[in-house]
Amino acid sequence: MTRRVTSALLAAVLAFAPFRAWAQVGRVAFDAPIAPAPTAAASALGAGVGGASAALTPALASSLALTPALAAPAAMPLPLPVAAAPVAKATASPMPAGAAASRVATVRALARAADRAAAEPETIGALYDSAPAGPDFAALSSVKAPEAPAPWRPASTLLKPAAAAVNSWRAARHEKRLNTLGPSQRVATEELGMREGLSQAHVAISQGRLQDALEGLTSMFTGALANGWYRANSDYQPYQAQGHAYIRFIERAVKLAYERAHGRSRDASLIAEARAAARSGRLLGHEWRITAIQERDSAHCAHHALYNAISASVGFAYPLSIHRFVERARETLNVRPERVTSLRGAELAAFERGLGVKFGVDVGEGMGTGSIKKWAQLLGLSFEARGPPRGDAHWSALLGNRREVLISLRMFHERFKHSPQERELHGHDYEILHHEVYLLGAFDSPSRGVRLYMVQDSGSGSTDFYTAEELTAAASELQLVGKPSPVSLP
Repeated sequence: MTRRVTSALLAAVLAFAPFRAWAQVGRVAFDAPIAPAPTAAASALGAGVGGASAALTPALASSLALTPALAAPAAMPLPLPVAAAPVAKATASPMPAGAAASRVATVRALARAADRAAAEPETIGALYDSAPAGPDFAALSSVKAPEAPAPWRPASTLLKPAAAAVNSWRAARHEKRLNTLGPSQRVATEELGMREGLSQAHVAISQGRLQDALEGLTSMFTGALANGWYRANSDYQPYQAQGHAYIRFIERAVKLAYERAHGRSRDASLIAEARAAARSGRLLGHEWRITAIQERDSAHCAHHALYNAISASVGFAYPLSIHRFVERARETLNVRPERVTSLRGAELAAFERGLGVKFGVDVGEGMGTGSIKKWAQLLGLSFEARGPPRGDAHWSALLGNRREVLISLRMFHERFKHSPQERELHGHDYEILHHEVYLLGAFDSPSRGVRLYMVQDSGSGSTDFYTAEELTAAASELQLVGKPSPVSLP
C-alpha cells in the first residue's frame, strides 16, 4: 500500500515538473503594478477612431469609457463625473510623514498624462484617471495633539457594559488632557479653517465639481496677501502647498477639457454627423453653424455670446452687425461718474470707497453677470443665472423651451502662461481666464459613442464639440435668456 502511494506521488511530481508557472503559486511580485484589463468600450474606441487610442498611455487607454447612444434626456442616467475611479471619501486617510510631497508628485504625474492625452483631441474619455488623495492633516500640521485612546470592544456580551464604562472614562480623561494643553499645543482657528477648506475642495474634486473646488482654493491659498501671511506663519505653509497641488490638478483637467473640445471643432466627420442629426430630427437645440472670431484679445465675449444666441433663435428685428451690437451696449450701459456724483479725482475715489461702488466701469472691458443681466433686460429678454449642471440629462434638458444658454467658462489657455514670479504668487502655471460662450445644440455622435455639445466660441472663432464631463469641468456659471419674438435694440 505504501509503495503504491509513493509511486503515485512521484508520477504527479514528474507530470507537473515542466510547468514553470507551478513555482509561482503563492508568490506576489511587487516590482511592477498590475495593469487593468482594457474594457470593451476602450477596445471599441480604438477601432472607431482608427486605433488612435494606441498612442495613449496604458493607464489612460484602459480608463476610457464610452456611453451608448443616448435616449431622450429624461430617460438618460447621470454618468459619474470621475469615470475612472470611485468617489473618494472626504475623510483623511492615514499616510506616513512626508506624504505631502508624494501627493504633489502624483498630481504632477497625472498632469503629464493629461498633457500627453491632449495630443489626441478627438479622444473621448475621462479627464483624469482618479481624484487626488484626501489631505492628511496629521502630516500637514505642526501641532501634534494627543491621540484619542482606542475604544475597547470585547467580543463577549457580558463584558460590553464594562467596556462602555471604561471607554467613557478614557474619553473623559482624553478631553481633560486636551483642555490642559497650552496655546502652542492646540490647533488654531486659522488651521481649522484651512482643514475645512481643503476637505471641501477634495470632496468637490472627487465629485467632478472642479470649478467649486477652484473657487475655494484660490480665495484661500493664492495671491499676494495669502503668500505674505503664509511666509509670516511658516508652520502653515504645508497647507498652502497642498492647496496649490489641488489647483494644479484642476488646472490640467480644465485645460485638457477645452483643448479636446476645440480640437474636435476641425473634425469634418463630426460636422457631417451634426448636420445629419439636424436633417433626421435627432438634434437638440440648433444645427451646426460657423462661428466668426471676435476682435483679437478683446473683452467682448459676453456681447458675442448673447449676439450668437439671439441670431440662432429669434433673430433681430432688422439686420444688425456685431460691431453695432457691441457699440450700442456700451452707449447704453456705461455711466460717467461725473453724471452720477458730480465728483472728481480724490473726492470721487473716497466717495466710491465709502459707498463700496465703482462708477464709470466700461462694459467693453468685460461684462460680468450683472452687466449681462441688465443688457438682456434692456433688450426685452428674460434672464436667469444659475450654477452649471452635471451629466448629459441635465445639460440636455437646458436645450429648448425657448431658452438659450450662455456659459461662463473659467479656463486656462496655452497662450497665457504665468511668469515665474506669477507662478510663485498663484501656485499654478496659467492665468485664470473668464470667457463667455454660447451653447448652440447637441447630438449623439455615432463615431464617438457619446452625446456632443456644440459651443460657439467667438474668442477662437470655432464651434467646439464638448462632452458633458468636459462642459461641467470648464463651466463656472450659466445664464439662461429667452424671448418669443425678434429683438430690437433699445
